[in-house]
Amino acid sequence: MGRKKPVVVLPLDGSKTATAALGAAQAIANIIKGMLYIVHVAESHMPKEQLAERLKISGEDLGQSLIEQIIGDPVEAITSFASKAGAKMIVMASHGQTSNHNRLVGNITMGVIQEADTPVMVIRSDVKDLPTRQWKPTKMLCPLDGSPMASAQMQWIFDLARLLGVEVDVLNVAVHGDKTPQAGTITTHEYEDYPQYDLPAWVDEFVRRCCEARPPEVELSMFQLAGEPVKTMIDFSREHGHSLIVLTWHGTMDENRAETVKGLLKDTEVPVLLTKARID
Repeated sequence: MGRKKPVVVLPLDGSKTATAALGAAQAIANIIKGMLYIVHVAESHMPKEQLAERLKISGEDLGQSLIEQIIGDPVEAITSFASKAGAKMIVMASHGQTSNHNRLVGNITMGVIQEADTPVMVIRSDVKDLPTRQWKPTKMLCPLDGSPMASAQMQWIFDLARLLGVEVDVLNVAVHGDKTPQAGTITTHEYEDYPQYDLPAWVDEFVRRCCEARPPEVELSMFQLAGEPVKTMIDFSREHGHSLIVLTWHGTMDENRAETVKGLLKDTEVPVLLTKARID
């Protein structure tokens, strides 16, 4: 029996915003030699021809993808389908730049990124150069705050990098202030204005925690900068030509939480892949 193909899930509702994620989902499925499932959640089933028209996708757009119709609550239906399929990721689109953080993504996308155990790739629908099915990412930015939560997910991130054939740049943004870091976090203390002086010790500890999981074929570089996290990440990503940003987070978009996630979803022009790690 052959090995099961990896699965990518793309929820579509027929809106222009949702369809903006189609190219990236197709590209990822092609690169990892997987299967793309286009999922539509509705109150009742409809003929496939009618469904394709409703979703505004042609036979050419569909390609080798499969369409699944699901009845039920959209967030629960999408997350449950992805979990049962063992999906590598869910791909969705956001509204893009807005001054209201509560409207960065639609209600369904917001629900999915918070409830799904499956990693979720979010693409701004208003960017000039949306990924197409020919998209081939080459470099991945992985911001790392040194916390056990972020470090615990590095095995998955390295495995994904190997599947995609991309280089990995790990960026630690040194932030000094009153916020108490998660217990066990690798922090920088001595040189607030010159974090590079702490870099050797940080690299040694990071290598000890994370790099044993790195497949030998994945090229890894590590960087440390000081500054406001979101701006520093976005500026660094533009300067180094990253194709996507992978961020480990706690999974809650409540007010005054996940400010880095909200900032990246609002301002970065590259796809953001959100993945959760749970520390027992």
